Amino acid sequence: MSPIALFLTSLSLSTDAFAAALARGSAERQPHLATALRVGAVFGLAEGLMCLAGWTLALVMASLIIAVDHWIALVLLGFIGGRMVLNGWREDGEEETDGEGARRSVLSTVITAIGTSIDSAAVGVAIALAGGPAWSALLIGVTSFVLSALGYLIGPRLGARFGGYAEIAGGLVLIALGVSIFVSHTMAG
Repeated sequence: MSPIALFLTSLSLSTDAFAAALARGSAERQPHLATALRVGAVFGLAEGLMCLAGWTLALVMASLIIAVDHWIALVLLGFIGGRMVLNGWREDGEEETDGEGARRSVLSTVITAIGTSIDSAAVGVAIALAGGPAWSALLIGVTSFVLSALGYLIGPRLGARFGGYAEIAGGLVLIALGVSIFVSHTMAG
């Protein structure tokens, strides 16, 4: 796999993570660099580790990964997207301000990152079968980290401008990503 092909693969895998981080950030009032870096780290780790897992399991379980990845993405992204849509319809007075809300937000970010990184496992399988190196997962993870952190930083500007509609739109984007992954994988197979 050429370096250019690997870089383009990294960018294409990171677009889902960017869109999801943008959607997550739209629920915030203002951007915080530390939070953006944490969100980027979660998405980057998920993308990189899923790719590495796919690469590692390529010879043993390639057909299993490809057989169920679209279902996992559909369920995870549909669930988180649906929650975001419901939260967007909440009135401002109903927002959670305690530690429980923060824990749910972290869990939602992790679940969203896993849902958007399912494709990375399949790409890891393809990279391994094409003779690509395991360190390809590192480039994919770093690219996802950078784009996700940027997406999260941009998100609050959208949220401030469009209010709950931005969170509703973000939830719909996650649902659409899940449906898109599902349709592309079932149509290709």
